[in-house]
Amino acid sequence: MNDNILVRIYNRLDGFLKFPNLRKGGIGIQVGFDLSSNNLTTDVIKMYTRTGHNRLIIAIDPDLLNHEKLNQWIRAKNLSIRTVQKGTNSHQTTEKLIQGTRSSYNKQEIIPGDPSPSYTNTYLEVTLGTMDNIVTELNIDYSRIKHINRSYNGPEYNTRLGMEELFKKCPDLNLTVISGRPFQLGQINHQRDYEVIIDHLSRKGFSFKYMNIQDSIWWGIFNKLLIKRTWIVNKPTFGVIMGSRGDRKLKFYQSYS
Repeated sequence: MNDNILVRIYNRLDGFLKFPNLRKGGIGIQVGFDLSSNNLTTDVIKMYTRTGHNRLIIAIDPDLLNHEKLNQWIRAKNLSIRTVQKGTNSHQTTEKLIQGTRSSYNKQEIIPGDPSPSYTNTYLEVTLGTMDNIVTELNIDYSRIKHINRSYNGPEYNTRLGMEELFKKCPDLNLTVISGRPFQLGQINHQRDYEVIIDHLSRKGFSFKYMNIQDSIWWGIFNKLLIKRTWIVNKPTFGVIMGSRGDRKLKFYQSYS
């Protein structure tokens, strides 16, 4: 991961826009992270910049390569980050993971996808757990969990089904959930995944907004167009559900990248 001053400034700004309610002493949970390239900076670190003294971030992902790189960073910087090498699901099981050309393209075999050059012919058998069981095993204080960021490629819906205890015990909570991906990866029973997830969050007492990448100045214009030189107009894109409950009100400036 890069560690120059410009990257640190960007991380703090991006963390401020993504996780505005994650403050000192809070616990953030990142589900899915990508460190397959040396020039990537994970949301795990952006969460970490928000939490200050007595901080704790939980990083969950099934890919060993991601954990090896993150653990090197944790040891070098003495960071209060706990890692869990598992995928997430509605129940505990094992599953084949199709590896992508980079970790963010990894996909569980059971998740419908689309023919894509982003996938390789390499499969890994990985352990899947529920968010409830993972948090219980970590023995952390539910009342300190303030933001869960789910950017794992495809199983966001199944992950949600394994979070019943979290929903019961975390009254003040922000969620960000990547959704609306093109093709089958963004569908649940022939319905757009964000519609299904939003319906469930509404029944759990969450307020929310859905933002497509093309509608975001920070995400679509600044990050994609100006920094990455990627043209996204009239191309298939995806978005994010931003949910809030209790005293974790959505900020008007909250964004994603």
